Amino acid sequence: MPNWLFIGLVRFVKALLSDRTLALQSRKPSGFLGRFVLQPLFIKGNAELNALLLSQLKLQPDNRVLEIGFGPGVLLNQMADLVSCGHVYGLDFSETMFQAASQRNQAWILEERMTLRLGSSDAMPFEANTFDKVATANTLYFWQPPESHLQEIYRVLKPTGLLVLGFRDEAQIESMQLDRWIFNAYSQKAVKKLLKSAGFINVEIICQPAIPLDSYVAIATKP
Repeated sequence: MPNWLFIGLVRFVKALLSDRTLALQSRKPSGFLGRFVLQPLFIKGNAELNALLLSQLKLQPDNRVLEIGFGPGVLLNQMADLVSCGHVYGLDFSETMFQAASQRNQAWILEERMTLRLGSSDAMPFEANTFDKVATANTLYFWQPPESHLQEIYRVLKPTGLLVLGFRDEAQIESMQLDRWIFNAYSQKAVKKLLKSAGFINVEIICQPAIPLDSYVAIATKP
């Protein structure tokens, strides 16, 4: 999608929807609106952030990797290209996104190289010490409170496992005038503090300049 078309579509959607409806759909896309109107926005708007997240995962062919909040499933597809003899898992609580991602990744699922599950990240249907790496982007704002979700991520990661968390910081959330009742915004310092409080070590945040928004990923390791 060209940038001019993306910008025009964003303006159209913001004019069409109330701030609360847009925020709720961003949190949990549903129905025709979530599948056919907002899905193209998510794909285009998150492309730079997902690319940075993927680069920092440093996936190996034999990795078992989980994406939380996979949305349309584009990043899942990219990860499956790199994990040739491991396995890619996805968890999302939106039935609309589950259906979209399942369709996009049907070939990987049929080859038994990808497994998608419906569920919430504060009560994940996975055993402890399962994954080498966990990826998630644009989910932190909706974890209210975030501690139980981070504790679950810590639980399902193997020792020395890696968490890569993509996000927009507090200043960006404010600049976009997003509904603060739905979007719980965090500064970069606050994100680091949350991860350290959950038990993660070697916490760092990487920024990559991008248009229209810079991309941030927090990288942390389970001891």
